[in-house]
This record gives sequence, structure tokens and C-alpha cells, in this order.
Amino acid sequence: MRQRPGGGGEAGSSRGSPGAEAAAGVGLWLRNPDYLADELLNQVEAGKLDDAAWALERADALLKGDEPEISRYPMVRWRFGAWEALDDALGLLYAHGLIDIVPVGEPPAKVDRWDYYLLPAGRDMAAELRTVAADLAWYDERAVVVLAVAGQSSGSQLKALQYAQAEYERTVWKASISGITDRVRERLAPGRCPARSTPSMTSAAAVRSSPAPRGTTSPR
Repeated sequence: MRQRPGGGGEAGSSRGSPGAEAAAGVGLWLRNPDYLADELLNQVEAGKLDDAAWALERADALLKGDEPEISRYPMVRWRFGAWEALDDALGLLYAHGLIDIVPVGEPPAKVDRWDYYLLPAGRDMAAELRTVAADLAWYDERAVVVLAVAGQSSGSQLKALQYAQAEYERTVWKASISGITDRVRERLAPGRCPARSTPSMTSAAAVRSSPAPRGTTSPR
């Protein structure tokens, strides 16, 4: 999140996802631990993540036990990939004054996109939920991993990464996108995961095993 620029709206609000396509892109990883674990492996092998050891630990955790099943919330394959209408969920948040929804372009005749802003009341509500609903801690933890993988990618770039998954690409229109848990577990198995022996992995493991200099903190 970043602070909302001037030009209207409530002071202190923060910008969230710039558009529904980006929201759907990060949503697939947030709601499907197996797809997120697979993309972690892809990025470790490509040398795109600074802390390969952390990424592999997260991939292991995402596939542990029945985590892929209990955390999966399937998405439907629509015309341009994974999709879910945001109106109902965002409408509820908007009605309670937790978010703002701002058209970008020349509304009402021409709207290029919709930007979503988390308002101070929304941040306060999220902080309260962290205190009173400890079971939701997984959401914060998962969001950290999703953001590490997504980086500054646009919605179309996220979709391109996800279309590279054969199971995703082959899903017929209006059907739920199937899971890939077994394939990713096989890929991550000891002795079968090239990412565990990449130079970046070896370097990261060495750094993590060394005492951290005073005044520094873990990247997590």
C-alpha cells in the first residue's frame, strides 16, 4: 500500500490494487497455495528472489499436510483467465466506509480503470481483526509471500505467468481452475528440486546460518 496522492478523497488513505485484473492475478496465488508454491520455485530457479532459502521454506509450508486443500478457494476461468466479480465484496467494504473506489479517466463517459483505496477506518478494522481473530494470521503471512512473488508486475504480466501453467491454460471457460498440488510436491521433493542446489540457494543458506550484524533484521 502507498499513500493516496492529493486530489480528492479522504486524507491518509492508501492505494490498493490498481484494477480488477491485478486483483484477480494476486487473488489466484492468495487462494491457491499450490500455484503460489510453484511460482516460488520458478522464481528461485530463475534467480529472481534474493532469499532463496526463505522462498523454499515458504513453498514447503504451503504444501505441508492438508494446507493446499483447506486454504484453497477455487477461481473460475473466464474469458481472460482467473476471475471473480468484485462488486459484492467491495460493495460491503465501501458501504461500511472501509474503502474508497475511484474511477480513473473521464468519468462517467470514459473510465479507464477503477482504483481501490484502503481508508483509515479499514486499516483500524484490519488491526482489530489481527487482535481478536488470531485464526486469520495465515492471511497476513500468505499476503507477504504473494507480494514477494508479484513484485511490481501489472495485471497482464501476472496473467501471463499464470497462463504458463498447463492446467490453468487448459481449463475450459466457466469451469473452476484445477489444483496442481501433486505435481508441485513432486517437483519440491528432496533430490528432485533443482532450486535447492542453485547458487542463490547456497549463498542464501550461508547468509542465514551466519550471525547477523548488530542493528540488522531478517528480511522477513
